[in-house]
Amino acid sequence: MNEMIFNDDNSKCLLIKQFTNNVFMMLVTDINGIIIYANEKYCEFNNVHFENIKGKKYSLFNLIDENQINYCVNGNNDNKGVYRLEAKRNSDTQQDIWEDVSIIPVFDESNLISHYVFISLDITDKVELRNELFNKSYIDSLTGISNRLSIVEKIENERLNISQPSSFCLGIIDCDKFKSINDQFGHHAGDKVLCEISKRLSQLENNEVYCGRLGGDEFAVLFPKGLRSCSVILLEIIESLWKSMEKPININSDFILTPSISLGIAEYPKDGKTLSELLKSADETLYSIKEMGGNKYGFYSGF
Repeated sequence: MNEMIFNDDNSKCLLIKQFTNNVFMMLVTDINGIIIYANEKYCEFNNVHFENIKGKKYSLFNLIDENQINYCVNGNNDNKGVYRLEAKRNSDTQQDIWEDVSIIPVFDESNLISHYVFISLDITDKVELRNELFNKSYIDSLTGISNRLSIVEKIENERLNISQPSSFCLGIIDCDKFKSINDQFGHHAGDKVLCEISKRLSQLENNEVYCGRLGGDEFAVLFPKGLRSCSVILLEIIESLWKSMEKPININSDFILTPSISLGIAEYPKDGKTLSELLKSADETLYSIKEMGGNKYGFYSGF
């Protein structure tokens, strides 16, 4: 087995075998993905015996991308024939397992690929830490929905940072009389209202709407691309949002509150050609609505 893979002297093969057994998981398949070798580390990590998987198709063989393999072998790159990626493997437990996988093609005497070597390392802890840091950066800690940074990057990267951005609408939501809720029932009640509103906003994501919390009791709603303020689909989404707010929230055992929101909407590029201009237009519309008593939505009209 070692001679076929490495085609080198016995001492070098022994060193490589010792290294891979102690550090990396290693598995070899034929050109069709049938397992012909697995080292001790792989069998131990996956709790299997080699004889039980020998001759079976490797579950991660689908990761092979012939174009990428050819690029790694023939292209001007530093990979030296190694195609590397991260792969998620579903496990019998609730925790997904992540592996850093290097795919190395093995060539025969005719310079054709005859086998593939998969060398992998368990990086589950690394991925979990990375996801945790991402959540802290882009997810609002109270409500669990996107935060201001996430909303800003979404608009700039997907809507404005393209050569010919299409029209879209951005809305800002404010919870009516939120201060009085905090004053009367305490901040825990206010937090409960914010979390419930966030949950109802998240339901709009089925309609390709992106929602997030800007801070305090303010939220942003990024409506689907291509919609303008006169769009029937946009009005249907807003009506769906208003209907979702009709369900009362149990503040405590003695009091039930029906949430009330105000929504100001600005359209790109009519009401602003930059993100700051759009936010300003939507914000002006929002507070004009709140001055009239709130519990309504409206579109920027240049006042």
